[in-house]
Amino acid sequence: MQVRPIFLIYSISICLLSSAQETISHASVSGRVTDPSGLVVESAAVQARQLETNQASSTITSREGRFRFPYLRPGSYEVSVKQPGFAPVTQRVVLTVGAAFELPFELRVSGAETAVDVSSEASLVEAGRSQVAGTVPQAEVASLPLNGRNFTDIALLVPGVSPTNTASTQLFPETSAVPGQGISIASQRNFSNSFIVDGLSANDDAAGLGGMLYSVDAVNNFQVVTSGGQAEFGRALGGYINVITKSGTNQMHGDLYGYFRNQRFNASNALSATRLPLTQAQYGASLGGPILADRTFYFANFEQRNLNQSGLVTISPANVATINSRLDATGYQGPRLATGIYSNPVRLTNVIGKIDHQFRPADQFSLRFSLYDVSSSNTRGAGGLSASTAAAGLENTDYNLAASNILTLSPRLVNETRGQFTASSLAAEPNDIYGPSVSIAGVATFGRLAGSPTGRKNKLVELVDNVSYQAGTHALRAGGNFLYNSTTITYPRTLRGSYSFSSLANFLSGVYNNAGFTQTFGNTVNSQTNPNAGFYLQDEWKVAPRFTLNLGVRYDLQFLESIHTDTNNVSPRGGFAWSPFAARRTVVRGSFGLFYDRVPLRALANALLSSGNSTIVTPASQISVSLSPTQAGAPVFPNVIGALPASVLPNFSTMDVNMQNAYSTQGSLEVEQQLGAHGTLSVGYEHLRGLHLIVSLNRNVPTCVAAGTNNGCRPNPNYANNTQYAPLADSRYDGLHVSFVQRPSRWGSYRISYTYSKALANVGEFFFSSPVDQYNIWQDWGRSDDDQRHRVVFNGTIHSSMSPAKTAWQLLSHGFQLGGMLQYYSALPFNITAGSNTVQGTAARPMVNGAFIERNAGQGFDLFNLNARLSRAFQFTERLRMEAIAETFNSLNRANGVTLNGVFGSGAYPANPSSTFGQVTSVADSRTMQLALRISF
Repeated sequence: MQVRPIFLIYSISICLLSSAQETISHASVSGRVTDPSGLVVESAAVQARQLETNQASSTITSREGRFRFPYLRPGSYEVSVKQPGFAPVTQRVVLTVGAAFELPFELRVSGAETAVDVSSEASLVEAGRSQVAGTVPQAEVASLPLNGRNFTDIALLVPGVSPTNTASTQLFPETSAVPGQGISIASQRNFSNSFIVDGLSANDDAAGLGGMLYSVDAVNNFQVVTSGGQAEFGRALGGYINVITKSGTNQMHGDLYGYFRNQRFNASNALSATRLPLTQAQYGASLGGPILADRTFYFANFEQRNLNQSGLVTISPANVATINSRLDATGYQGPRLATGIYSNPVRLTNVIGKIDHQFRPADQFSLRFSLYDVSSSNTRGAGGLSASTAAAGLENTDYNLAASNILTLSPRLVNETRGQFTASSLAAEPNDIYGPSVSIAGVATFGRLAGSPTGRKNKLVELVDNVSYQAGTHALRAGGNFLYNSTTITYPRTLRGSYSFSSLANFLSGVYNNAGFTQTFGNTVNSQTNPNAGFYLQDEWKVAPRFTLNLGVRYDLQFLESIHTDTNNVSPRGGFAWSPFAARRTVVRGSFGLFYDRVPLRALANALLSSGNSTIVTPASQISVSLSPTQAGAPVFPNVIGALPASVLPNFSTMDVNMQNAYSTQGSLEVEQQLGAHGTLSVGYEHLRGLHLIVSLNRNVPTCVAAGTNNGCRPNPNYANNTQYAPLADSRYDGLHVSFVQRPSRWGSYRISYTYSKALANVGEFFFSSPVDQYNIWQDWGRSDDDQRHRVVFNGTIHSSMSPAKTAWQLLSHGFQLGGMLQYYSALPFNITAGSNTVQGTAARPMVNGAFIERNAGQGFDLFNLNARLSRAFQFTERLRMEAIAETFNSLNRANGVTLNGVFGSGAYPANPSSTFGQVTSVADSRTMQLALRISF
């Protein structure tokens, strides 16, 4: 047989991604070996050698001529086949996390050419992957202009992923120490995702958000699974963010870097028309290399960020003066209001150390230690119409120790074990220790922050074991994981009282809302344990050379104190990948399955803290009261209740004892086409239906305005509200995505993603959201908080020659690289409120013809943002390189709104809004410049 036809076969067939399994933390390679006549070759020796470490894994082909390497670390590999009487054949491939390559080998008889190398550049279309996922390699991450260098922002490059719409200026999500507002996948809540680092949970299970921040320089591969995840993925109904950290190689490599900012280079804030004070020094170092060549490797990274930034309070000066005058007259104990600039610093430290060791080719071990420490002032609660007195700071430290072992028991059988221990401590003390907390709808919020816990401590232990077995055309995979949380949450709530007023006039007269005064008494600390167990079985069946069928089932259990365990969490999942044409440059993939969520421990902590998830008062209960101005025992502003009056009935927080884990049904269909040598185009559709989403409902709803001693005419006269977390809400998402990725070529690379979607729900972003009508949750069915019709994200780089300069012109022209990231998101919704409370004690919306207007009827802000990066590299020696970088964020200085005044007021809708309705109260950062220097060796 001639070499050219063989080479062509190899060049085309290497594009096929296989029946090898898509694993969480590794890649896999499998294939089939045949002779020139097409007959299978049994007992051929196959080796996969990682080029960076020279570590090799070996196996032999089965009776069907098949081989498989189920656990290969991401990197560049050389896969070779040898068999007596035939010439050895070699193919090269670059593996990323979750990749599963099929490499068909056709041997030739000895005497012909002795080896054939096929470049992996042709391997673009993943013809065996049924799940919808996007992978961002480290080289692409390194060229991104990331504001703050937050690794979670990498997920925004993937279709179907967007920032969460929390309509807040807070720097950190509640109980989480990872900066930002979180991300939404398929327009679902940000706590319905799962963060996975090196195959282990990296979640804050108290709120269900990301638990630890890792330096971008410690990230090797980044993957987002947006739909159809295989059975190994669990504990999330949305999507999965999968991160692999760097490891050392046979060549010592190091980086020193620093990123610096100063307000002199920034544009003025769009609301204050002044430059907000800002300085930053973000610096770090990485080092990796061999301890024992070919066997033992190390990697370490240290990074620190000292950011001295400022926020902006936009309460009008006239309202500040009026409110402070009233506070002086009433003897309010807390600090007075101020508007304008407030300090908002962040101090952040990341440390990671990792050792990888090969005891023998069949036994590989990895050990990683991580430290994350962050502190910040005015972290939550300040900004916009919230005074800095209404804020809290943040002090957080996380320690993590993780290990993994991969043991090859036979050419067909491999066992993988992973484990970790995490200790986390967070404190978020309020600025105002006196209070009470005060909210004047659409005007100002000030006083003691009462809506967030002031402390959270957590210890997490996780053990995972997976077994992979190759049985002919079936790649079987089974495993289980056990995760144990021990969590303590401190939540004083309204310990110093809280008042809500519908208008400035009512504040001045002291008339607060119906149920507008609340106060908490008693215990403030709750501890709970939370074991989780999951089991799965997955079969990837190579039905035909161009058709892969993925079938799996998962079973999850979450054990919650005082809650009957939901034992119905069986998740069947199925998918297919089909290459309809012989060239295998086109793939059709589809999937359908069930995905169960975890219950946030913060919700259960509220119920346990209240009174052990009951409506019985005990000495350990945290008693809460809600009062209307005309009720017996109601205080006069700014007074609080010294002791619980006998005539005032308590409120309770509970969780449905038959709480179900929320779940989603997911379906997807995608077509992917390779275009040219370096490009891929994918067009896909994703559907997600969320069921049994957690929502807060009052189980003892008042039926009249509370006055005197009538208790609001509640059905149960023995207590006031019973606010219960129940699995009753729904969501729906339908999205079409188009994505084109141009891999690195001679001049550069780029990626563009477009998502067209619609998302509906009858619950807000937060699990403690309550419907406007406690009897009919479907009155809240409308646009999801994270609903956006259009999302476009583009990132790319172009560069001049990077080769060493030899002439004067080359000294001037070589080494330049220009990169950018452009984001456009169409307008998010916002909920229009009246500023007052309903008879049921919920936030009222304007009414038309006796009915509340639709939830999220307002049209909020769209977003247009361009970040740019220009760098120049100087190659001093073969290994020593320096790069000078200039980056701008929001380069076009567009005023992107963050929050607005959504209080319509008491006027007739839609003709007579309040004068401040719709006014912008906070905006995203103006144009900011950053200068950086990196030295690599």
